[in-house]
Amino acid sequence: MTERQNAIVIGSGFGGLAAAIRLGARGYQVTVCEKLDAPGGRAYVYEQDGYTFDAGPTIVTAPFLLEELWELCGKKMSDDIDLRELTPFYRIRFDDGTHFDYSGDDDAMQAEIAKFSPDDVEGYQRFLKASADLYGVGFDQLLSVSFHSVGKMITVLPDLIRTQFYRSVHGLVARYIKHPKLRMVFSFHPLLVGGNPFTTTAVYALIAQLERRHGVHFAMGGTGSLVKGLATLIESQGGTIRCSSPVRRIRVENGRAT
Repeated sequence: MTERQNAIVIGSGFGGLAAAIRLGARGYQVTVCEKLDAPGGRAYVYEQDGYTFDAGPTIVTAPFLLEELWELCGKKMSDDIDLRELTPFYRIRFDDGTHFDYSGDDDAMQAEIAKFSPDDVEGYQRFLKASADLYGVGFDQLLSVSFHSVGKMITVLPDLIRTQFYRSVHGLVARYIKHPKLRMVFSFHPLLVGGNPFTTTAVYALIAQLERRHGVHFAMGGTGSLVKGLATLIESQGGTIRCSSPVRRIRVENGRAT
């Protein structure tokens, strides 16, 4: 029998867990090193007085990326995770008591917009077109591309410029929508990843399309249930997650991390 090659993944956030599963599926013997006392990274879970708190993300907008990881292990995510689509996606409340129900239903969205500003319904449609353009470049083209050279990056600059990526998310929304509350509704998404809508690149406006195409989902039991599920997949592959194991140094020999 051929001896399995070893692989070490530093960090057990969603990226680290996904990398470990993909390596395991390729036949590597994987060890994940995590400095905290439990996996999760930014999705770490705190427990206190019988309550559980998700420290990081709370929703899933691209469930197919998670489902693929279970498929690599010959399993179905639905057997381990109860992932439910939300309707509406969000209820955004304002300090004057009004609220906006944000969903993937076009008619319902136009009705919500008209409650605040009928004149912005047409601008919303133009914003969706801009968001679709950003999705086509930022998600479909760039997500799976490795930018290991300046030349590679230059090839996508024309498309990025055409989609106005250089604006902020709020700046892009403001081009199409005038009502201040509606500008908040359609530019708040960077807050979900710790970004500032007034400074974060407009590429993040693609989230409006991501939600419409794939929905917004919540994992019952919180994001921590996803972390546990991914950790179980790694263990089922024969991999190991070592918690409370910070990496002090990466040794490089002959150009390779050893």
